[in-house]
Amino acid sequence: MMLSFQKITKYFDVEVDGVALTQLLANGVLAEICDAFDEYSMLVFHDQAFGDDTQIAFSMNLGPLEKMRKTKPGGGKHIPNIVLATNEMYPADHWRLLYNKGNEMWHTDSSFKPAPSLAEQARLDGLVVVHSFEYSRNLIDKGTLTDAMRAEHSPIKHALVRAGPTVSEDGLSLSAA
Repeated sequence: MMLSFQKITKYFDVEVDGVALTQLLANGVLAEICDAFDEYSMLVFHDQAFGDDTQIAFSMNLGPLEKMRKTKPGGGKHIPNIVLATNEMYPADHWRLLYNKGNEMWHTDSSFKPAPSLAEQARLDGLVVVHSFEYSRNLIDKGTLTDAMRAEHSPIKHALVRAGPTVSEDGLSLSAA
């Protein structure tokens, strides 16, 4: 089957068909996918049965993987590059819910890290913003982060105006911080 793209909306995003991302990709397929991402900003792939290993293998095609912090102190499976979800129910005042409230604020993912993700390679247009992981979490509850968590990510400066290496439209680097 050939790779195909079907527009979802008038402005951006496409559904991608004709590829199994968990399998070795044929020559040129990854380049087509990356070109489509540059053009449409959001790609939808249906029915991709990823496991931990296949997710990591595919993601490594797109560049170095970000290291995720372990947010379940003292237990649980931890794979540095994968955030695990559970069906566990937490009480309203549980530290995990308070910690994750910071993610509900408008933000650009991983803006608190020194190197932006592949989709957010920076181009400086004169304005610089400071992103602080600690600040967004302190808006919810000043006791959410441990000293070790605070030390892991100090405030980071990024260009406000950002563009990918081949995208013609500029984007903004926004954060809850």
